[in-house]
Amino acid sequence: MPIVFRPAAERGRLVDPGVAGTAAFSHGSAFDREWLGFHALRVLNRVELAPGTRLPAARRANMEVLTLVLAGTYRVQSQAGDSGPVAAGQWHRLGAGAGVDAVEQNLDPAATLRLLQLWVQPTHSNAAPAQAVATPAVGESRIAAPGDALLPWGAGATVRRESIVPGAMFAVPATRGSACWVEVIGGELAYRGQFLRAGDGLGVADEAGFALVSSFGADLLVVELPA
Repeated sequence: MPIVFRPAAERGRLVDPGVAGTAAFSHGSAFDREWLGFHALRVLNRVELAPGTRLPAARRANMEVLTLVLAGTYRVQSQAGDSGPVAAGQWHRLGAGAGVDAVEQNLDPAATLRLLQLWVQPTHSNAAPAQAVATPAVGESRIAAPGDALLPWGAGATVRRESIVPGAMFAVPATRGSACWVEVIGGELAYRGQFLRAGDGLGVADEAGFALVSSFGADLLVVELPA
């Protein structure tokens, strides 16, 4: 499978009351039959909730939902529990399991909430719902994984957040028999004359490892996926 690019400008637009954002893959009002997911990665959204917005309950089932708060204060309530306030830089994991009705909320009445959210198919269906909130320590990059990680979860994927200093390279892992998605949260990367900036991403499957160069530094989400 060739390397695939998913620029921010070509992504679907999320337009619901109180919500704005982009969807890398088909989700809700942003339907695109050409982009229905990437291996076990089914949803990758950048979402903005208007000040004070409380969304209606939305059904989630048999998905691992991981949310990074980029700015603002987030809260999610479901049968898995109540997250309480989740601040910028923190992560929320919702293991939807057999099914939950999730209510997401911007707790700040005066500021926009910005989120980066991904959904990954779990390794087992109909597990008991679960939720957790975690704050990475300085230098901690391994966010979610099946075993020992900041957030253990029920998916076969490993999620990392990598900070690349100006002038350095990021080594995309070899994906023989597996896959990897690299999402640019901020900054810039270059690959064969093509630039990836905030909101852009690329998917790699069955490829040898290669390097992405960052002249100005970059903040990356890296999702390593099973075949």
